[in-house]
Amino acid sequence: MADDVKARGYRSPLRERQAESTRLAILDAAQRLFTVRGYVRTRLSDVAEEAGVSLATVKLGFKTKPELLLVVWHRTLAGGVDDQVPVAERAWTREIYEAADPRESLRLLARNVTMVRRRIMPLRHVMDAAAAADEEIAELLERMTGEFYANQQAVASHLAAGGHLRAELTVPEATDLLFTLNNGQLYQLLVEQRGWTPERYETWLAGLLQRELLRPVS
Repeated sequence: MADDVKARGYRSPLRERQAESTRLAILDAAQRLFTVRGYVRTRLSDVAEEAGVSLATVKLGFKTKPELLLVVWHRTLAGGVDDQVPVAERAWTREIYEAADPRESLRLLARNVTMVRRRIMPLRHVMDAAAAADEEIAELLERMTGEFYANQQAVASHLAAGGHLRAELTVPEATDLLFTLNNGQLYQLLVEQRGWTPERYETWLAGLLQRELLRPVS
């Protein structure tokens, strides 16, 4: 009987909750320090001190600083949820493809773009600065850019399949427009530099996407 118990292993809900609490404390500390100090100036030992844990605990959970940054990024992208579900598989992305009206699809896309930019821009600035000094972060950003382009291509293909794209637009051209108009640099220019509210930006972007991509309403 004792051997059977050992074979099944022992799970302690208390220890699991403590481990999850520690993980979240590390992620919170890392996000604060990355945002305030920058990636290069933040050491894993700094994160450990900020979180109130040992350096060994941080390394056990995340191994390297780039991996820790990546987990912080995914959690920020998801709105505080500690997972790495791809953007294309999230419920707020699926709504774009489920909408019956292409204008509604692009309104939802503008909503998503604005929502995500509000979450990630402080951390994105950290990553952009880090990429200049860290090859691993630079490669990560390049991969993320490729994934973003693929997501825009999926939207363009969806609109084309429904016969909604402007007659003169090919899918690659529509993808380039989406990639450009939904890029974080445009959000940074209008919201962070020119002082637009995110709500104004979202409304403007939705209208712009609809005008540039969709067939005129007859």
